[in-house]
Amino acid sequence: MTRIELARLRASRAKRALAAASAVGFLVTMGLARAAHPGHSTHAASTSTAVTSSSSVSSVPQVQTHVS
Repeated sequence: MTRIELARLRASRAKRALAAASAVGFLVTMGLARAAHPGHSTHAASTSTAVTSSSSVSSVPQVQTHVS
């Protein structure tokens, strides 16, 4: 093999390694972002109550606030 062919082979391997590392980094970042999102929290408890009045029945939406 010539020096040029060896350099091309090294460059090709480096490109593949960089692409693989980028894909792994992307997947790790997406996993961490999903785990950190408050909407996907496993320890959050939800409660619902209905408010009724004697003259008419009305439903009031409940609002939950996540404070970090």
